[in-house]
Amino acid sequence: MAAITKPQMFNENTSGLGSPKVKGSTTIYKGAMVGITTAGFAQPFATGNFFAGHALETVDNSAGADGAVRVPVRRGVYWAKVPVFASATVANIGDPVWTTSDNHADLTLTDPTGGPTTTDLVGHVSDIDADGGVIMRFTTRNN
Repeated sequence: MAAITKPQMFNENTSGLGSPKVKGSTTIYKGAMVGITTAGFAQPFATGNFFAGHALETVDNSAGADGAVRVPVRRGVYWAKVPVFASATVANIGDPVWTTSDNHADLTLTDPTGGPTTTDLVGHVSDIDADGGVIMRFTTRNN
């Protein structure tokens, strides 16, 4: 392709929002961690997916084909309180957090059932609030 010889439109998305296409026969609930399959479709996060962010609304594609609808997701770097585990203490600030499902965060690289699994790094413990809740710094993969 030749070099630019005049100004051209440049659209930049700095909003931290994405909208990946949803896998067929799938419902993604608001607040769920969203994964992207190897085929490139969004679904509730599952082992082997890469982390794409959190669903900002419930999307029902249970009767649709792959890609029939999109799900809005928070992506990039963001902070959120995580209600799914309370085992962290201030000693864990800065530690990596991993996931294996749409509602599971863990400080280890193991499946909640105890066996080793393919997990995805979703962020780091940022702080512990006054109620003992875990504040995480989420970091999605580029998507």
